[in-house]
Amino acid sequence: MGGPDVAPSLFCLLFLHLRFLVSAHIHHPLCPKPVTRNKTSSVNNQLLPPNSKVAPLLSNVSLTCPGCEGDVFWRCGQVECPKRMMKEGRLLLKSIQSKDGKVYTCIKEKQSVCSVELLVEEELEKPVMECYLRHPASNITCEWQKNSRIPRGNKVTLISSRGNKAKATSNPCSYRTYSKKYQCRLHHTEDYTESYYLSMCATSQTDSKIGDAMMVNYRSIMQPDPPIEVTVSPIDFAPRKLQVTWRKPRSWIGNFYALLYEVQYRPENSHQVSSAETSNCTFHIVDAIKGRRHFVSVRAKEEFYGSWSIWSQEANATPWADSAPTEPTEETLQEVSAFYFYTDSPQGDNDEDSGITISPSKPPWYTYVIGGISFGFILLLVLVVLIRQHHKWTSCIAKGTKLNTLYWAVPSGVKSHEKPSANHGDTTETPLP
Repeated sequence: MGGPDVAPSLFCLLFLHLRFLVSAHIHHPLCPKPVTRNKTSSVNNQLLPPNSKVAPLLSNVSLTCPGCEGDVFWRCGQVECPKRMMKEGRLLLKSIQSKDGKVYTCIKEKQSVCSVELLVEEELEKPVMECYLRHPASNITCEWQKNSRIPRGNKVTLISSRGNKAKATSNPCSYRTYSKKYQCRLHHTEDYTESYYLSMCATSQTDSKIGDAMMVNYRSIMQPDPPIEVTVSPIDFAPRKLQVTWRKPRSWIGNFYALLYEVQYRPENSHQVSSAETSNCTFHIVDAIKGRRHFVSVRAKEEFYGSWSIWSQEANATPWADSAPTEPTEETLQEVSAFYFYTDSPQGDNDEDSGITISPSKPPWYTYVIGGISFGFILLLVLVVLIRQHHKWTSCIAKGTKLNTLYWAVPSGVKSHEKPSANHGDTTETPLP
């Protein structure tokens, strides 16, 4: 039952032991102490040069050498030392600095009697490096950024071995003023399984320190540079879209190895960040906020292995708008409420995403079409009503003529005969009035 727990423990112990062996293997031969006060120390440490003295930084030092007695004076490097620094043939230095590390010569009767070299011992910082691979076919780069000042005569080397059985080698590192980092390069072949054991050695005039050994391979240190020339631009007639374009980093040579990109964007004055991945060098943001400036950055990683690059510099843009936004006044709000007699469709957001937008300064074209059709229908209805009324008036005029004929007064001299009544015996005539 303890098997699954024992295996990881053994692996960790084996790894730590191997790391210790590597550190012990490369420490003494390739990162020796430049000087030592103990002449019985290891042969890998270099002994003090003759007529030299080591003194800690900011300490007080009294220098003398054989034969420097009586009326003498001292030369500090190439210039004569001030007399106040001399006492009974000795040279007194107070609170020495790094610049005081030089050769001091005793002069008697204008002749050089003896000389002594002062080595200022400064605390040396232990190197802490990070290594990366910018392209699968490029060299491995290791960097160390010091937190303290650089001691005089400081040198840095990269100690490496390919595999755990290969002989360790040392490569010099250079100091980059613009980045304030020590930088070392190691030749690398396109072998995905090859591992390297690396460590960095810092050496001053009086001491040396070696950093922790680390094992690296292609997958663990693959980290490309960030994309370049990131630009953001609005898309015409799309108030919620932005187009983002960029170029792959200059260190990513050729097209055999592909890159994967992550786009990160956020609106101005907002902490809400959105992101998306793509394998192309262009991306469309479709959920931008209308009228708000958006900030966009991009990073990259190798398609299968490694880690993401740092983020590129931010670019920004504002989505397309018909006109510059202005603060609405009370009169403007009244005019707008009276003007917009139509309502927005419930799918207005989708219309905006498709690039169709409604201008706030005038109604859409289809309102004119609807208005024209309505006006034509009303006009046709009025014409129908007028035609029907015309027919009614004509009929009434015709009926009026008949009535006039039937009920018009009978001229004088014309006799009118009434219809005989039911009583046939009554035949009297009644004259017209």
